[in-house]
Amino acid sequence: MTTAQLRERATERLNNLPPDKIRVAVEFLEYLDTAASRDATDELLKVPGLVQDAKDVSKCVKKRQYKDWRKVRKDA
Repeated sequence: MTTAQLRERATERLNNLPPDKIRVAVEFLEYLDTAASRDATDELLKVPGLVQDAKDVSKCVKKRQYKDWRKVRKDA
C-alpha cells in the first residue's frame, strides 16, 4: 500500500471519529512524531566525535575561521 493510500485511509478514519477520539488520535500522532525525532537525535549522538566536531565548527564560525565555499576545490 502506498503512502498516499495510507494517508487516505487515515483521513477517512479521522472523519468518522467523534471529537474526543480525534483529540486522542492527534495526541498519539504527536507522540509518534516526537518519538521519531528523539530516536533520530539519539542515533546521531552515537556517532563518535560528532558532538565535539559540532562544537569545534561552532567555535570556528564565531572566530570567522573558515573558507569561503567558492574557494574550495570543486573536485574535492
